[in-house]
Amino acid sequence: MKETTETLVGKSQALTVEMRQLQDEVAKRGAERRKVWAELNNRGISQKRIAIACGVVEHTVYTELRKGRK
Repeated sequence: MKETTETLVGKSQALTVEMRQLQDEVAKRGAERRKVWAELNNRGISQKRIAIACGVVEHTVYTELRKGRK
């Protein structure tokens, strides 16, 4: 059975709301991770070591640490 236009619009709206919520969660987790990385960096742990442990490139760690300093 083919879905009605209204059903599809409703699904689209619900998905958009869910995506916004997920974006908010990702932003919160990013801020939390930035704090942890800053603490590790303050303890003398290299950006390279943090990057390897987290499976990201070293530049990502560098960029995130700079965001936290602003």
